[in-house]
Amino acid sequence: MLSLIKEKGNEMKRVIGILLALFLVLSLGACGDSNQPVETEAPDLVADDAVEEPEYVDEEEEEAEEVPIPDSLLVRALTSDEMRAFEAEHAVTAEQERYLAFGAFVPTNNQESIRVFAMGESGNHAVRILANSWSVTDQESALVQLENLSGGRGQSPVADDIFHTLVLNGRFEPLDAIELFMTGFDFAGLEHVYRSAVSRAERMEDEFELLFAMVGAPEEDREEVFELFVFMQFADRINRGLEAYQGAMALLMESFGFTEEELLSIPTLAAWDYGRTAIIARYGYAAGYVEEDVAWAHLKIAADSAAQTYSSWREFTAAYISGRALAFGNPSADTRDTLDFLLNHPESAFQNIAFRVA
Repeated sequence: MLSLIKEKGNEMKRVIGILLALFLVLSLGACGDSNQPVETEAPDLVADDAVEEPEYVDEEEEEAEEVPIPDSLLVRALTSDEMRAFEAEHAVTAEQERYLAFGAFVPTNNQESIRVFAMGESGNHAVRILANSWSVTDQESALVQLENLSGGRGQSPVADDIFHTLVLNGRFEPLDAIELFMTGFDFAGLEHVYRSAVSRAERMEDEFELLFAMVGAPEEDREEVFELFVFMQFADRINRGLEAYQGAMALLMESFGFTEEELLSIPTLAAWDYGRTAIIARYGYAAGYVEEDVAWAHLKIAADSAAQTYSSWREFTAAYISGRALAFGNPSADTRDTLDFLLNHPESAFQNIAFRVA
């Protein structure tokens, strides 16, 4: 197998490049990836009735009044009279509202209230979301996801591996799957990433068969080709994560005043899991998979763990966004308005709810 790769070196790299591009498209659009959050594309936040730029005013003329910047669609939705009425109708206790606040990111991005446990979605919609995005189809699979997320055992260990082993050591250079396969690679510190790559490769049977056919290896080399396939998933996961992380750092530092020291001193990226616990809790309840008391129990576990791990909503936010980038591998530009609302808007939960309670 190694001799075959050496003989076809450049051709193999071209084929692998094509396949990696294909896998990227499939992974971003795949419905069966249980580790994908329920995140929809961020809406265009330029208001339809945006105020036109004011005409030039001569310096000798009286200073023009400041033209107000219209609220974004996200702000309008979250602070509308309809939203306030919905929240009043389905009000929860102050303690429960605090638990929900730790899961504010995805609902806020989707223009949904995080101050209530009830959802405006139908049970059938919740069933589809859970099945397509999380591979949750019944009570058992819902409880497994809840336990993993509230315990910080979802995808945050993958993010933590990359953060502590590569990011903190300044290792941002892209990995080459073929080079890793040919020369060997020390997975120390990246074991969770490797296991995730194996799991992903095992789920992608059709794509592996395509690779096997394109490589043209004899049947006795199938296991080695599969090992190469795993290296492809491993390298792709890390490369996309590191690229997204650098974008997330730039966003947090340039737009929200975070310092590099703040971002690199985060103890763990488990916030990525704690913050998504509410997705399974709320959708699971709406789908009929999770009893309400069970959902609240896991929300409490996630909130308590987050409060013990981080010092503030700000640090929790940095950990969540960093974990999202490294584990999810998606750009963070689509979170700008969500972050702006949560960190800066006077009506956001982060501005009105204590991160820790006495």
